[in-house]
Amino acid sequence: MQLFYQKFDVQEYLLFTLLGITAIILVANFIGQEVAENATHWISIILSSTVMFFSFFMVSKYGIKGNHGKAWILFMLFSAYWFCAETVDVLYDVVLGVDAWEYADDFFYITGYQLFFASLVFYLKPFAKQISKKMVVGISLISISLLIPSLMMIVDSGSDSVNGNFLVLLAYPLLDSIILIPALIGVILFFKGGVNFMISLLCLGIITQIIGDNSVLFLSLQNIYYPGHLAEVLFLWTYAMFAFALSNQIGLFKEVSDDNSCPACGKTCSGHN
Repeated sequence: MQLFYQKFDVQEYLLFTLLGITAIILVANFIGQEVAENATHWISIILSSTVMFFSFFMVSKYGIKGNHGKAWILFMLFSAYWFCAETVDVLYDVVLGVDAWEYADDFFYITGYQLFFASLVFYLKPFAKQISKKMVVGISLISISLLIPSLMMIVDSGSDSVNGNFLVLLAYPLLDSIILIPALIGVILFFKGGVNFMISLLCLGIITQIIGDNSVLFLSLQNIYYPGHLAEVLFLWTYAMFAFALSNQIGLFKEVSDDNSCPACGKTCSGHN
C-alpha cells in the first residue's frame, strides 16, 4: 500500500477522482435522465458526508482556539448544512419519490454559503498584512462584473419581485459574488507562497461551485436544465476538492501526518491566532 501511495501524490488522486466523477455522470446521462439524477444524488451524499467527517476530524485535531480554530468550527457547520441539503434531496426525490418542499434544500445551501464565507475570513485574517487594498479593490471589481450579468438574466426572466422563487434565485449570485472575493484572495496568496495547498484547494473548490451556480442559473432560465444535468459535475467537483484538501492536511496521502504543522501555512508556527 505504501508503494501505491508513493507512486501517486494527492494532485494525481484528485485528478483521477474528478475524471472518474465526470465519466460516471456522462454515462448516466447517456442512459437516461432518471439514472443521471440518481447518480448525482448518491455521489453528492457520499462526497458531502466525507467532507463533513473530515471537518469533524480537523476540529478535534487542531482545536477551537484562535482564528483557525474558529474557521474550522464554521467550516464544520458549513459541511453539516450542505450534507443536510443533499440528504433532503435524496430523501424526497429518491427514497420517498415525491417532490420536496420547494425551498427545503435552499435553506441549508444558503446558510452554508454564509458559514463558508465566515470560515474563509477567519482563515485569511492572520494574513491581512499580505492582502493589499489594491488587491481587494481589483478582486471586488471582478466579482461585481461577474454579478451584473447574472442579475440581468434573473430580472429579464420576468419573475415577479415578490415571488419567493425570485428571492432564492437572487440569493445565489449575490452570495457567490461575496464569497468569490476571499476565495480569489486565497488563491492569489497560495501562488505567492502565503497559504498552503489545503487552503488553495478549498478556495478553488468554492470557485468551481460558483461557476456551477451560474451555469445552472443560465440553463434554468433557458428552460433546458434538469436534475442530473452534466453541469452538476461542477458541484461534485467542489465536494471532491474539499475532501482532498482536508484529507491531505490530515495526512492520508503521506507516510507521516503533519500533526504539528499549521493548517494554513503548512509550517510549524504559532503566529496565526
